[in-house]
Amino acid sequence: MVVPDIANPFFPAVIKAVETEARSVGLTLLLCDSGNDVAQEADALRRLVDHQIDGMIISVCDRIASRQAVAFTADRLPLVQIDRQTVGGSGYLVGVDQVDSVNRILRHLREQGYRRYAYITAGLEISTARQRLEAFVAHLRSSDPGVERRVLVGEFSIEWGYEATRRLLEAGSGQDEQLPDALVCADDLIAVGAVQCLRQRGIRVPDEVAVTGFDDTVLATASRPQLTTVRQPLDLLGRAAVGLLRRAIQEPRMPARSTVLPAELVVRESSVRSNLPAKLPRTM
Repeated sequence: MVVPDIANPFFPAVIKAVETEARSVGLTLLLCDSGNDVAQEADALRRLVDHQIDGMIISVCDRIASRQAVAFTADRLPLVQIDRQTVGGSGYLVGVDQVDSVNRILRHLREQGYRRYAYITAGLEISTARQRLEAFVAHLRSSDPGVERRVLVGEFSIEWGYEATRRLLEAGSGQDEQLPDALVCADDLIAVGAVQCLRQRGIRVPDEVAVTGFDDTVLATASRPQLTTVRQPLDLLGRAAVGLLRRAIQEPRMPARSTVLPAELVVRESSVRSNLPAKLPRTM
């Protein structure tokens, strides 16, 4: 298995799900971290192919730049892409419905009375980041024609969440741009940085500005206030990826197929205004 960033709390959880399922069916997992580097990713794939492994599960660094190395590997052994994927895919894909997940977030925020949104995301070379952004813009374009001006693109990190929020606050302090009342963040790392910046500036979360994350990592409950976030079904994701890979190993000519799983929205304190009480946490 090759992942792009083992320091991101999302990926250890995915790895654990895959390893648990692999062990249960008698498979041994070899793990490589590509360090978000396409060249390092390609080198890891070549080395693993040389070691005559039975199959590969990969979450790619770059939806375009990773294509060549992924295609090289898929021509030589069964390969399943999990969560992130290249343009065109490898033939075997397992992921989560990103569009539905973002729509759940936005419907919840609207129910809570939030009306003006900004989106903070990582680089759009990451397939899931691009899918979430496209879903965000498509959902809001008709009701908020200027929403695309409030999209900030950076990286999956606490530091970027803080910096992007600082920029939004500085833009909102002028006369031409109103401060958003909800920050939709592409993962929990970004959301934690956003909350930190808002709190330091004396802006109350969620009464003045809501913040939502994605992935429901340990950071979501460690944050104060706790984060509303999307919980991806990691156990199912791991089982589906290993199951698909086993079938591909057993049936070398198995046709391409994809598995898309639904996620759930976990509603916590960061998006529920005090004058609109709700049971916490709950899922949607």
